[in-house]
Amino acid sequence: MAEEQQTTVAQFSPRFRTDIYPFIYPSKYRGTLQDKVAIITGAAGALGQALAESFAVAGVKLVLTYNKTAPPPELRERCVRFGAAAVEFVQCNVAELEGCKELVRRALNLHGRVDILVNNAGANRLGPIYVQDPRDFAHDIAVNLNGPYYLMRLLLPGFRAQRSGCVLNIASRAGTVATPYSTSYCASKAALINLTACTQKEMDIEGLDDVHLYSLHPGGIKSAMTLTKYAKKSISSLPASAQPAFLNTLDVYNDSPYLNGMVCVALATGVGKRALRGKYFDVGQDLEDVLAQEEALKANPDLHALHTSFLGELTNAGIPPGGYHAEEVKFEFPGF
Repeated sequence: MAEEQQTTVAQFSPRFRTDIYPFIYPSKYRGTLQDKVAIITGAAGALGQALAESFAVAGVKLVLTYNKTAPPPELRERCVRFGAAAVEFVQCNVAELEGCKELVRRALNLHGRVDILVNNAGANRLGPIYVQDPRDFAHDIAVNLNGPYYLMRLLLPGFRAQRSGCVLNIASRAGTVATPYSTSYCASKAALINLTACTQKEMDIEGLDDVHLYSLHPGGIKSAMTLTKYAKKSISSLPASAQPAFLNTLDVYNDSPYLNGMVCVALATGVGKRALRGKYFDVGQDLEDVLAQEEALKANPDLHALHTSFLGELTNAGIPPGGYHAEEVKFEFPGF
């Protein structure tokens, strides 16, 4: 027993990052995914453009989607200049199954295969749930959860057949905390984190070691979506007692979108496959520091996962101390 205690892996706190750092420098990943085919949804926004440019450095053939607003024309030029093997823009409403089917069909017709899926498109709004139009709630769920599910469902048969593939689901810290007035966003992102984990377990059971999935918090970025969500107009729609708590929210949204972009590239190469497959990763944590603690991650399945903590010794799996047992005294319910 003493010997086992001595081999316990020591854990340390990973460094916190807000921008690209040496372990994920673009120069380290130049050409590492050469000619791999990647679908990136929501490519018109700040986060999506940074993802496109980051994967371009790795030599990927890019299929970039947008819904209503097309990415700026210069994005194609930048991606080609950075090293993309090909760049294609495809209009797609990921909230609709037929649109997702057409997107996958276009990608396969263009390149014959897909290797990487980045579910980045998102919908986010601020307001009381008792005021929100139910159709808006359903729309947010459709974009944030249904869309990623549709595309995963359409691509996983191909990943299984080629025995390789990577899914990067852009989730949010909102998926692990209960934030008032962001109910549709929090609920959909929590579901996305668990969708990722459950699907990974299915791949693992089949021994598909090179089919790896991740969900990520991409950092706090002043994107068009967050600027709209936390604008004074949006905040003014909240109850007066709630408004002060949101007035300075954007002050902490100072992370570089390329931090998320390059972490995604690194994970797509498989560098974190053994330690983080199926896990939820906050890009603010230094990836090198986290990967150095692979044994600690394996020893505690609740690390980097969506789970609940209980008082006492009840585990996240719901197994009570000593295992399941019948009550010694049977209660006779009235009428039985």
